[in-house]
Amino acid sequence: MRLTLAEYRQFCRALSVVVLTNWPSLQQAPSFATAVERLMHPTAKNPSPRHRYFIRRFYKFPSYLRRAAIEFVKGQVSSYLTRYRAWQVGERKHRHARPPRFNPVAGCYPVMYRGQLVKFDTEFTTASLKLWDGKEWLWHDVAIKAVRQRHRLGTVKSPTLVLNRRCHLAVPVAMAPEALPDQQHACAVDVGINTLATASIVTPDGTVVARRFFHPAADIDRRDKRATLIRRKARKTAKLCRGFGRTWYRKAQHINEHMAQQTSRRLVDFALTHGADVIVLEDLKGWRPKAGKKRSGLRQRFHHWLHRRLATLIEQKMAEAGGRVVTVYPRGTSSWAFDGSGRIKRDKA
Repeated sequence: MRLTLAEYRQFCRALSVVVLTNWPSLQQAPSFATAVERLMHPTAKNPSPRHRYFIRRFYKFPSYLRRAAIEFVKGQVSSYLTRYRAWQVGERKHRHARPPRFNPVAGCYPVMYRGQLVKFDTEFTTASLKLWDGKEWLWHDVAIKAVRQRHRLGTVKSPTLVLNRRCHLAVPVAMAPEALPDQQHACAVDVGINTLATASIVTPDGTVVARRFFHPAADIDRRDKRATLIRRKARKTAKLCRGFGRTWYRKAQHINEHMAQQTSRRLVDFALTHGADVIVLEDLKGWRPKAGKKRSGLRQRFHHWLHRRLATLIEQKMAEAGGRVVTVYPRGTSSWAFDGSGRIKRDKA
């Protein structure tokens, strides 16, 4: 699997140079993928492509992987050219900002198309993968150790082969959940700093029938200890270099991700248990708090505030359950109530 990943990344690296060099002509082609293949892949109608390096270097490279690499490299080159044009017109962090550099080395992972590069058995206990062993592309049966039950609720699509410490198949599943019945209950969520989230089940007449506080104190304490270490080391450092406190920041970020995943799941389960088909959140997207001195504890708390990640996971989990998420303005004199159809409406004060 690691040989397959290395071979795919080498292919993407070589292909990115070809796409960047021929970008103007490729943009005018009716089909981007077909135009790129005409430059590198020999066929009966195209026996002599311009770049014959791919024929010699990448032996029998699968066509589906080649097309997946073309789509990935297209986005990579397009992103670089967009940032470069923005730098040319003066959109820079400071006057002496250097132009962006094109980096062909990317941490991409191969997409294993079903039926062509991967095959599953009926019980999802074994996966047959077409892998590169250094000489040939051959099929290998690999045992699957763990499968989430939710994967059996929808249509399994083509997975991505992800390798870090272990090997994973990131499998997307197409699901069509049924809409929840309207029971005239809404779950209002207040995301805060002192308490991570407070949820209340509200009826159309404004009665709060249930309330629950979500505050993983142990995880917050673990995260704050990392922030204290960073702040303590920063006070002893005259000039912070690039990558300062990288390990502690990474651990704090992982703790935040764990808290967001667990809290969002508990909050959605709380709403579904009490018959709420809609969750109301504060619209805090793009809001940046301005409080606390530089390197202060309050600034650190705002820096690690995970309100956007929590809102995103709540939307995803609620959509999977067939419910809805509505955002409201967090400030002002306006109130929110139910209309006759059971939807949330805004009442002028």
